[in-house]
Amino acid sequence: MSFKRKLYLNNQSEVDLRKEFDAILFGTDGGTPHNYLVLLRKMRKDTNGNLIKCSCVDKLTNEPSSESECNYCLGEGYIWDEKFIRVFSEMIPSTTGLSRATKTHPFGLVNEQYKLFYLRYDIDIDYKDKIIELNLDKEGELHKPYKRKRIYRPETIDFKRGDNGRIEYIAVYCSENDAIRVK
Repeated sequence: MSFKRKLYLNNQSEVDLRKEFDAILFGTDGGTPHNYLVLLRKMRKDTNGNLIKCSCVDKLTNEPSSESECNYCLGEGYIWDEKFIRVFSEMIPSTTGLSRATKTHPFGLVNEQYKLFYLRYDIDIDYKDKIIELNLDKEGELHKPYKRKRIYRPETIDFKRGDNGRIEYIAVYCSENDAIRVK
């Protein structure tokens, strides 16, 4: 018997994927939450949608100062804001469809690993933004003072659409090899 038919026989409507995603991520409806805190580094944009350059960007070379030299952008070259968001993530092999199967380097072919982050439908993320993992203890609690562990740049942002085209959740694919590891 099909899932849809079972719902009909039980006098229930179709599955609300946003509600199910929240149930998995946050443990609503009495379940166990499956998430952890990360920082979303959101690049600021002007009224025309252009990124706002930091004052450290050299007017001649268009290059930002290094991370240690600029306290505003930490070497990004653009002004940004960070906020905590809750995500679920998993490592995936590069053989999956939305990640590159192999990457050509001067020294040969490399099989890359990817980190896939799952975000709520209402998270505003762009390709210039970053996902920053923080140091966590064994129970998933943040170490204080907060310390950045890895910084990921989105390579593929896949808006998973369902009912009449609405976004149900967001899958963000990031190359593990390109992640910045903070000491």
